Amino acid sequence: MVAATACRHEPPWSSPVHTYRHQQQLFAGLQVKSGAQQVLLERIANEQEHSVRRAMADVVASVAHLTLPQGQWPGLLEFLHQCSRADSAEHREVGLLLFAALFETIGDTLQPHAASILQAVAASISHPSDLVQTAALSVIEPLLPYMTDAQVPAFHALLGALLPCAQAALVAQNEDLLGHMCQVLVEVAECPAPLLQPCLQQVLEMCMTIATNKHFESNTREQALQLLQWMAKFKPKQLTRHKLLMCAIVEALCEMCCEPTPPDYDDAQELPPQKVAAQALDVLALSLNSQHVVPACWQFVQAAASSPDMHRRAAAMMVCAVSAEGCSEALRKRLPQVLPLLLTALQDPEGDVRGVAAFALGQFSEYLQPEILEHYTEVMPGVFRLLGDPNHDVQERACYALDAFCENLEPSEILPYMPQLVEQLLLVLQNGKPGVQEMALSAVSSIASAAQQAFQPHTAVMLPVLHHFMQHPGKEYLDCRCRAIESAGIIVGALGAEDPVISPHINGMMEVALQGFSLTDSPDLRDHSHAMFAHIAKALGEKFAGWLPRVVPLAFQSCNQEDGQVADVDDSDDIDDDDDIVSDDDDSEDHGGGRHFNVRTGVMDEKMSATAALGSYAKACPHAFMPYVEQTLSTLAGMSNYWHDEARAAAYDSLQKLTLAIHRVFTPSTSTSVAIAAAGPVVLSEQCRVLVEAAMPSLTSPVEDDVSKVAVTAAAAALGHLLKELGQGAVGPIHLEAAANMAKALLENKAMCQEAEDDDEEGDAGDDEELAAEDEELLAAAADLLPALALSMGQDAYAPVFRSLHVEPLIARLKPQQPIALRAIAAGAVAEVAEKLGARMAPVVPTLLPLLLRELQSSVSGL
Repeated sequence: MVAATACRHEPPWSSPVHTYRHQQQLFAGLQVKSGAQQVLLERIANEQEHSVRRAMADVVASVAHLTLPQGQWPGLLEFLHQCSRADSAEHREVGLLLFAALFETIGDTLQPHAASILQAVAASISHPSDLVQTAALSVIEPLLPYMTDAQVPAFHALLGALLPCAQAALVAQNEDLLGHMCQVLVEVAECPAPLLQPCLQQVLEMCMTIATNKHFESNTREQALQLLQWMAKFKPKQLTRHKLLMCAIVEALCEMCCEPTPPDYDDAQELPPQKVAAQALDVLALSLNSQHVVPACWQFVQAAASSPDMHRRAAAMMVCAVSAEGCSEALRKRLPQVLPLLLTALQDPEGDVRGVAAFALGQFSEYLQPEILEHYTEVMPGVFRLLGDPNHDVQERACYALDAFCENLEPSEILPYMPQLVEQLLLVLQNGKPGVQEMALSAVSSIASAAQQAFQPHTAVMLPVLHHFMQHPGKEYLDCRCRAIESAGIIVGALGAEDPVISPHINGMMEVALQGFSLTDSPDLRDHSHAMFAHIAKALGEKFAGWLPRVVPLAFQSCNQEDGQVADVDDSDDIDDDDDIVSDDDDSEDHGGGRHFNVRTGVMDEKMSATAALGSYAKACPHAFMPYVEQTLSTLAGMSNYWHDEARAAAYDSLQKLTLAIHRVFTPSTSTSVAIAAAGPVVLSEQCRVLVEAAMPSLTSPVEDDVSKVAVTAAAAALGHLLKELGQGAVGPIHLEAAANMAKALLENKAMCQEAEDDDEEGDAGDDEELAAEDEELLAAAADLLPALALSMGQDAYAPVFRSLHVEPLIARLKPQQPIALRAIAAGAVAEVAEKLGARMAPVVPTLLPLLLRELQSSVSGL
């Protein structure tokens, strides 16, 4: 074996080029002079020692990598086929392993033989030897990239052989083999060819049989669910064709959620079965239409919520929690029936049940808006009880529920509960563990944001506590520091810097946060500090000027730091366009280029907060900000091309704030936007004109090159605000034309971000509601552009533009088949334009008036 291994080891002094040429010369010479290749094959055929045989196979693979593509080993493939069909399990294993190794290195050479190799794999998959079966499975993954449509039938035959093998492995409780099969099937599912379609139901049934087997290890069961989750995410239509199967799968996952945690469970190595099942349910709820998930879930919840078994009661709450986001619309309709079960579980004698119920309430508070808020009189007392729960995990989840629920309450709704809320949270902050305290501080932020001025009576007791956490040195309290800084900024923003209780604390808040930049290397801490600085700048206004020399350079540092990401991505070079592959049309995806990442990182959040803070500083104290204008403009230009859409959105908003700050500094103070508009065309200062020339292309171009609706919405909103504030005549005709075309594209659904969505899979995705909200925000920003254009261009100039570019798209948006919310936005846009144009609106009134009258007669509220 040592000699066999040495044959393929290169001398340590050899360069890669030298070694490659040396091996080529060596083995070519051996082939001619001594028949070394034949010797290798004979040794493999006759060797009895398994380890030596495997080592010799490695040597054969190394030699074949160099010789087979040049046609210098013509008998090798025939030898491998003979091995893979041999009676001897040892020979079969070697032949199959060599096929796998060669597909990994010289797959193009083996591609013409793929069909016959698939037949060999199918013949070996049912072999009684585990080694042969494992070797056969190892061929499949490296072979997949070389599949063509001509070889799909052969693969289907292989699947037909694999399923009985899986059944036998289930009977034998062979977890290793079953886990390997599940891994291979995920790779098969990812192949563009429709390889699983004929057997998908049987494959999924097999996976669920493995996943629900309580005798198997948690890792094996988790592997079995990976195929289901992958199919739900990327090929949901294929799943939902099997309606009865999907119902059975959801029922099985609900039952898995009832399992207790195994006594030998190691949370550092694996997930317990109930969490694995909850994770899979979450993916199904997010990816499939709720009709495939909610009925079975609701049937389970109704029965399990009142079960004498605490594990079933906890599972009922977990099923509610993980389905809240993906099935929010369906759960809103069932909220009157679901919420009483949840509120009852908040009082369950078992802490585990109370904790999961509190988590479910938090999920409901996040995703079942606004309907959940109508029940605040029922929800708030239940949460209060849990804040004093002796179980720290329950306390933490209660704080999360309180945070999520209070964030969207009106001041009048939260006011009656303020004394008890603050009292309970102060107790948690004084006595809780760091994780619980972090959630309590987050709840303080939400309560202060919701209460606004109603929080004022409680600032005297809360601010010292916040100050304590803001400067806590312990590493385990870093998240608490971040949350305390966040809360302090929100309280200052809600109550104002002139508040007699807050005012003495502001300098201390600023100093503590600034020290964090030099003492602690934490993107999260810097993120929340930038946000707090922005809140305080807004509250202080020009009085914040003294802090600019210290905070602005920190914002630049955050924006300009490296994070290993790129702004524009074109992965077309990574896509192998194999015309021979028959793709599944129902689930095809377009992974083309463009700025489309949305993965969150700590550095990304820091950059976004710093970018937004720069705009806030410019707006708060424009005169003092002038020395930083040039570097800020350069920084915002870079951030407007950043890879994350929320950071780009912050850059667009800050760009308009910077431009308007320059306008205020270099325009007479008496010239408000209204006065300017009334006095006639605005003549910009040279300084402002330079900023406008830089800002306008940055705000209009995203409609053509940004695939994110969030970013394009921010750009359109910033553009509309800028046009309104600058006034008539301030922006040149070229830029106004670009703005008018931007509005037209958005109204017509022809912006890149809208076309990118049209190109995406048309399936059962569970995020339709989120997309609808993005559509509404985008259309609202486009609609706001129209009156802004009327103001900036003037009535006479905009009237023909409105008739030629914007009337027809608005008419299309007012059609009955359009969503109600979008029709309401379009009707509002017509009204605002009519107010600006006056009599110049007359030519289009006969066309628009019947549509508006129909909306007035609509029985739907909001129109």
